[in-house]
Amino acid sequence: MIASPYQFNDTELLLFFMVLVRMTSFVVSWPIFGIENISAPVKILFATVLSFVIFPTLHFKASQIQALDNDLMLLAIREAFIGLSVGYLGRFFFFAFRIAGEMITQAVGLGAAQMFNPALGGQTSSLEQLYVGLASLFYLAVNGHHFLITGLVGTFETVPVAQMSLNTSQFFGVTNMAQEVIELGLKLSAPIVISILVINLILGVVGKTVPQLNVLVTSFPVNILCGFALMMISMPMLIDQMPAFLELSTTRVFQFVGAF
Repeated sequence: MIASPYQFNDTELLLFFMVLVRMTSFVVSWPIFGIENISAPVKILFATVLSFVIFPTLHFKASQIQALDNDLMLLAIREAFIGLSVGYLGRFFFFAFRIAGEMITQAVGLGAAQMFNPALGGQTSSLEQLYVGLASLFYLAVNGHHFLITGLVGTFETVPVAQMSLNTSQFFGVTNMAQEVIELGLKLSAPIVISILVINLILGVVGKTVPQLNVLVTSFPVNILCGFALMMISMPMLIDQMPAFLELSTTRVFQFVGAF
């Protein structure tokens, strides 16, 4: 326990640096607030404030203090890796909605309507941004960012600073997490994608029955109209499923980090 908060000696300064590295790595990579639109000085300031708040509550063992004398650089790399892992894995909740938005975009025929998203640094579709925006609003409404910060603070107990131990056996769990995210994205988009497929099959049959009807031209407005109508119908069901998706992704993140 730090006897006099914020009056650091040399050892406490090094320990604070380790905490700051983990917090900074997390802040630059966590969802919503880690986007490129937020300037780097703001992120660093926020990470520093969090570190000053958390550091006096931490307890350090003699083995942790002794480790600072030999492996300072490796310890800093480890802390950065832990912070980045929590931040990037926390984005998995949003990846499912990006996949769903992209699948629906391709199904309704709006794949060519791409626009540059400065928050993601690349081209995205309007429906993809809509789904990610809804997920972001829900995430903020339920204080998901607070839970993520609370979980990160808890990692200082489960994965203490200034320890060289790093269990890599759980790294394969990331592939399982990616599989779950893809499955969630497919489940979110399945009602609309399957409905559009059925509509296209019906239009194909109509085109064979009535050769004078240009099915290729007719299918575009029909798919878009039906797609937006189905999105409006399925939106309440989507919002009802969000808490379960968020709980699952958050649980997986800290199960993975806890294995370190």
